[in-house]
Parts: sequence; C-alpha cells; structure tokens
Amino acid sequence: MKKAIISALLFSALSLAVQAQSLILPDLLKGDIVLQQKTEARIWGKAKPGAEVKVQTSWDNKVYKVKAASDSLWNVKVSTLEASYTPYSIQVSSGKESQLIDNILFGDVWFCGGQSNMAMPLKGMFNCAVDNAAEEIMSSGANRGLRYVTVKQHQATESDPSYFTEGIWYSSSPATAADFSATGYFFGEALGQALDIPIGLISCNWSGSFVEDWMSSELIEKYPDQEVFGADFTKAFTKMYYGMFEPASMYTVKGMIWYQGESNVGSPNYTERLMAAVDLWKSKFELDVLPFYLVEIAPYNYNKGYGMMSADLRGQQLRAASLLPESGLACTNDLVYEYEFNNIHPAQKKSVGQRLAMLALSKTYGFGNPCEGPLFSEMRIDGNAALILFDNAPDGFLDYGSFKGFEIAGEDRVFHPAKAELTFVRSQGSVRTMPRLGVKLTCPEVEVPVAVRYGYGPFTPGNLYSTAGLPAYPFRTDDWPLK
Repeated sequence: MKKAIISALLFSALSLAVQAQSLILPDLLKGDIVLQQKTEARIWGKAKPGAEVKVQTSWDNKVYKVKAASDSLWNVKVSTLEASYTPYSIQVSSGKESQLIDNILFGDVWFCGGQSNMAMPLKGMFNCAVDNAAEEIMSSGANRGLRYVTVKQHQATESDPSYFTEGIWYSSSPATAADFSATGYFFGEALGQALDIPIGLISCNWSGSFVEDWMSSELIEKYPDQEVFGADFTKAFTKMYYGMFEPASMYTVKGMIWYQGESNVGSPNYTERLMAAVDLWKSKFELDVLPFYLVEIAPYNYNKGYGMMSADLRGQQLRAASLLPESGLACTNDLVYEYEFNNIHPAQKKSVGQRLAMLALSKTYGFGNPCEGPLFSEMRIDGNAALILFDNAPDGFLDYGSFKGFEIAGEDRVFHPAKAELTFVRSQGSVRTMPRLGVKLTCPEVEVPVAVRYGYGPFTPGNLYSTAGLPAYPFRTDDWPLK
C-alpha cells in the first residue's frame, strides 16, 4: 500500500512537471538531425509568452536571443557551417528550462513530397514490392551521414502556427530504413555517395492526394473553374498543405523532389497548378529559387476514359519541368515490368531515385553530367516515312535491334505501331549542317505519315535510350482530341 501511494505521488509530480513545461521544441528538431549547410537555418519552438529564449550553437559558441510572442511561439536563424561529418549541438534555454539538440550534422536537406509512390516505403507495401528490398535494407547502415524523418499525416483546414508536426529524425540503418520512402532513400543515397556529405530527407506525403491538396486556400480560390469537391470548396483541398506542409516548411532546406500526379490524371490545368504550387512552396521555404525535381507518372492501365489522359498528364509534367527554373523530370517510361500494367506502384524505385539525383547533381550542383534523355525536337516527312530528330542525344542512341513504343498515323488519324530504325537526318531547312542520327518510322498501313507518337498511352513503355542510358521522353506531334 505504501509503495502504491509513493508511486502515485511520483506520477502526479511528474505529470505536473510536464504540464508546467513551457519550453517546447518541435519533433523536426529531435533525433539525428541534419541542418542545411552554409546558410541561416531556422530554429523554433514555444516558450512562456514574453520570456527570453537563448539559443547557443556549439560550433561557434554564439548565443542568439529572442522573446516568445504572445502566442508562445519563437524562432531564430542560426549561421551554419560547411557540410561535414563532425557532430555539433545546440543548447536552447528559457529561464530555468533547457533542452539540448545534439548529434547535429551539417549537409544538404531535401524535401520529399507527393502521393503514394513517394510514400511507398523501402520494404514495399501490400502487393507492391520494391526491387531488392531486403538487400537494400541490410546495407542501409553503410550510408554514412544519410538521415531522414517522416512527417506524420495530419489534416487541417486553416493555418495553425501553434501546431508542430510529429516525427523525429533517424540515421540510416536496417532498423529504420525499411519504413522510409524508397524513392527518397535512393535519391539521398545517390546524392550522399556523389557529394560525400551528409544528406537529410524530409518525407511529407499522402496517398491519393491531388496537387491542390498541397496548396493554400488563397491559391485554390483563384481557380473558380476547379470542380467542387464537397460543400466547402476551399476546404475540400488544402488539408495536407495546412496539416503537414506548412508546419514542416519551417525547416530550412536545399531543394525538393516530387512524385505526384496520378490523382490529377484528367486535369487539363496540371502544369499551371503545379507551377503555382512550386511558387508557393518556394516562398514558404524562403528561397529565391527552389530546386525542384519531379517524377513522371509511370505507365499504368488506367480505367477506360482516363488512359490517354495519363499520357497528357506526363506531357504536362514535362512542360512544367521545362518552365520552372532549376527543375527537371525523371522519366519512368521504361521503369515498369510488363506484368505491372495493373500496378500503379512499380518496383524499380532505385532507378527513380537515382534519376532524380542525376538531375540534381547536374542542375543544382553543377556536375554537368547527362541527366535527361532524348527529347523530341523535329519531324520531317520523306515519302512514306516520318523522320524524327531529338535533343539530348549528342552521341546518338543505344541500338538494341528493335524499338518499341512508336506509332504513326495518316490523315485518317488512326495510329498504328511503327517500325523504327536509326538513320541520319538533316534538320529542315539546314542543308549546310551535318545530319544527325535520328529515327525513321514506317508502317504498311500508313502511306503518308501525318503524326507520330512515342510512349503515348496508358501503358506504352518504350526502349529508345541515349548512349548515356537515359530514356526518351514520351511525346506526340499532333494536337488531336484524345480518345
């Protein structure tokens, strides 16, 4: 009886102490964190209204002072060092309370957003495997300086600065890697190996989400043409923006990768919406330019009526990537197995992450490495043949003996599979220029070609690659209504 009374008193005292605690740090500043290198990184939290908060950094012993506002919130920016594997700490104190943020590494932090294909963990999910998952998980501890955090799913219909996201940082290891985003993990692994610096990854995603779910109500209200989902239009979307993105955007980052679009198949304004969202996200991250690399939605047997719309969505993704500064699209037209035509979550996530890393290494880090596959540039008609030229293929193409994914149509607008072969083609009206290696397309059913498509369908994988091993982007030369 005596022991029970003592235990109850101790529990009561502990509860009162927790209730009395006023100095609070968000989960995003807990665990094995990576702070963005060579910048002013934000540190934030809560304290007693009006109380002074001191933030002392171990690497330079500098003390930053700030007062908590009337809503208890405070934030301060600290100067960070160049990337290294040396651990540091930050002491945060207010009055008699103190909290330590330790085991901090400086490196580059990337935000990983999207829907289920970004959420898909390294261990896979029901009926959807990740290639070589067991081996990748077992070797995950070898990724020196790779750290990650998953933002807990939460919905909100309006901004709430007092809400702190849940989810703490972990170092890459077999004990933690299995549950983290496979695409994000492979992206971070490739970056870390190429740059030899710590890489931090923030995974923030929701399966089945639309791009509009990650936008503010003020932005959504600019689109009166948008179909209304629910009685309150502005609150039908935005829930992930206010519940997850906005609170997580307090963290200072280098850039962002994005794997989303499947839910927006059929949307005619995806390019515009995505670009508007990126502009919003850039402002929340307080960046002049947001390095932004997105993943092309993979071939998939969409329901009847949406099949060709998925091809259109891929075209809209490519257009957005071409218009946004410091951006690029990781092509996935070849990253599906034939048996995955009814699986919207393909297994080859390592190649997806690596292609995203190739884009970042070339465009953000200045490596100059090939990062984008052949891109349609020109079509010429020569008798019964369509001659196609591409950009991003200075040394030509890999020739596997036969090519798939090409279709041609005549004036009847009926597309037929085309025979494709490599040939030298001179640009239209450029008789003095050297001919370039291109693709010649013919089909017995089409006497005079009018239009060409490549990889343009719900599940139409192609196999045209540059000599760098990068796949050609799907395209069409016509603007006919899609059926």
